[in-house]
Amino acid sequence: MSDKRILIISNEALNSSNSNGRTLLNLLKCFKPEDIAQFSLHEDIDTNVCKNSYQVTDKDALNAFLGKKNREKTTNKNAEKEFADGKKFERSCRNLVLRDLIWKSYRWWKKDFDEFIQNFKPDVILFQAGDSPFMYAITRKIAKKYKLPIIMYNSENYVLKKYMYSGVKKFNLWHSLLKNSLIKQYKKMMKSVSYCVYITEYLESLYQQAYPHKDKSIALYTATEMKDLNNGVKNDNFTLLYCGNLGVGRAQPLKEIATTLYSINPNYKMIVCGKFYDEQSKPLIIDNPNVEYLGLVSYSEVAEKMSKASMVIHAENIERLEGLKGAFSTKIADCLACGKPFLVYASSEYPFVKYLLENKVAHVAENAEQLKEILTKCAQDEEYLNKFISNAKQLAFRNHSAKENSEKMYKIIKEVLDKNV
Repeated sequence: MSDKRILIISNEALNSSNSNGRTLLNLLKCFKPEDIAQFSLHEDIDTNVCKNSYQVTDKDALNAFLGKKNREKTTNKNAEKEFADGKKFERSCRNLVLRDLIWKSYRWWKKDFDEFIQNFKPDVILFQAGDSPFMYAITRKIAKKYKLPIIMYNSENYVLKKYMYSGVKKFNLWHSLLKNSLIKQYKKMMKSVSYCVYITEYLESLYQQAYPHKDKSIALYTATEMKDLNNGVKNDNFTLLYCGNLGVGRAQPLKEIATTLYSINPNYKMIVCGKFYDEQSKPLIIDNPNVEYLGLVSYSEVAEKMSKASMVIHAENIERLEGLKGAFSTKIADCLACGKPFLVYASSEYPFVKYLLENKVAHVAENAEQLKEILTKCAQDEEYLNKFISNAKQLAFRNHSAKENSEKMYKIIKEVLDKNV
C-alpha cells in the first residue's frame, strides 16, 4: 500500500458504477482510501474508495457566478445536467463556451476549497484529461498555488480532432471558440505536466507526435479485476450479451447483430444491458423479437450476466470512426478476462480492432456477410466458438490486470515525486 497522497481532478467521481470512474479506480489499487482525495463535478462519491472529496456541480458554479446563495453539496447523478434552476443543461457548443467562462471566473472557489486541499496535504495531482478547458486551468492553478507536480491521464483525443463532437457543423463559431480554448489550455498543461499516462499505445503515439514529450509518457490499458466466468456449463440456447454504452452510434450495429442472429435461428437470443441517450436509438434494438433489453444494470450484475451468455459482444459504428479512433471501451478488458468467447462487430480501421486482431483474441466481423458466417459457425461448432479464449485471457493478464497496472501507476507517481524533491 502507498504512503503517497494523491489529489484527483476529474469530471466524474471515483466510482465502480461509471466507466471513467472505474477506469481511474483500477489504476489506484495501490492507494488506501484515506490517501486519495478528489475534486469532481458529478456522479456519486464512493467513500469506500475515496475518503476525502470536494464536489462542485455546474449548478453550484452558476449560482456562485450569479451571486446566489450556496446550496448544499450534491452527489446527484443528474446534477451535471442542471445548468439553471428548473432547466436542463443542453450540451451545445454555445452552452459549453458559456459554461467554460462561468467556471473560469473562479467565483465557486471558496475558502473551504482551500481548506480541503490544505487539510489533505497532497503530494501529487492526477488529472483526468477531457473536453473541458476549465478543468485544465483549475488543475494548473491548484498545482501552482500548492507547488504540486501533475500527472495527466488521457483516454481521449478531443484536442486532436477536427471536430470535438459528432454532428458539429462546419464553420460553427461556438465550436471554434471551444476548440481553440481547449488547445490553448492543453498547450499550457504540456508545459506544466510531469508525466502523461495514455489508455493505448495508439493514443500515446498521436500525442507524442502532436506534443512531443520524450521519456515522459506510458500507455496503460484499461484494467479489470474480472474473473474467469467460464464454468464449463453450456447454455442450452445460443445467447449473445451486450453490456455497455448504447450511445455513440452503437444502436445501429447492434441492431444488425440482432437481425443477423434472428435470420440464423429465431430462437437465438441477444440480451442488451445499458442506457440509451436518445429516444431515436431505442426502437433499433428493443423492436427486435429476439432481443431482451434489461436496461442499466450494476457492474456487479454484469459478471452474472456474462457467466450465462454463450458470447459477449462489442460493436462500433463505422460512421463514428473519426470521433472514436482514440477510444478504448472500458468493457473490452472485462470481455477479454471473463473466459467467454468474444465477438466484435466493427471495422479494422478502428485501432482497438487492430489490437484485438494482432493478438488473436476475438472473433471479428467487419461486415454483414462476415457477421453471419461467424455467428453461424459459433452457434454450431463449440471448438470454433472457443478458439480465442486462451489468447484473450493471456492478453488480459499481460496488459489489463488491475494489480499490475496499479503497481506501474504507483511506480510512476513515486518517480515523479522523487524528481520533484
